[in-house]
Amino acid sequence: MKNIFLKIEERARAYFEQFPFIHAFLAGVGVILFWRGVWEIADINHLDPGVSIVLGVVLLTSIGLFIHTFIGNAIIIKNVKREIDIEKEQTKEVDRVEKELRQEEITLHHLYIKINELHDKIDHVEKHLQ
Repeated sequence: MKNIFLKIEERARAYFEQFPFIHAFLAGVGVILFWRGVWEIADINHLDPGVSIVLGVVLLTSIGLFIHTFIGNAIIIKNVKREIDIEKEQTKEVDRVEKELRQEEITLHHLYIKINELHDKIDHVEKHLQ
């Protein structure tokens, strides 16, 4: 039974990847309707707000989502920002190394020219000495 729901969900996700706006819209409607149903059931059963908070915390903690839900997103955002900063630093380092390589290439080219000039002068002197 579990595999059937997983397969349906995978097929739906693959289909809706082609239509991201419709997918996001339907997801929003589904989430709102789900939470409206939960809210209505709580109201019908005259669930006190304090009891709702305690039950919500116990439920989220027992399935391992309390910290993830409220802190996890902040941690993810913080890690993404840190990765962006690292990428910027790496880009600066790559730019610096490329600049150094260009300078070395210029220096090597200059040395190559000077060596060729010296070689030509040596050849010229050798011809005159013969």
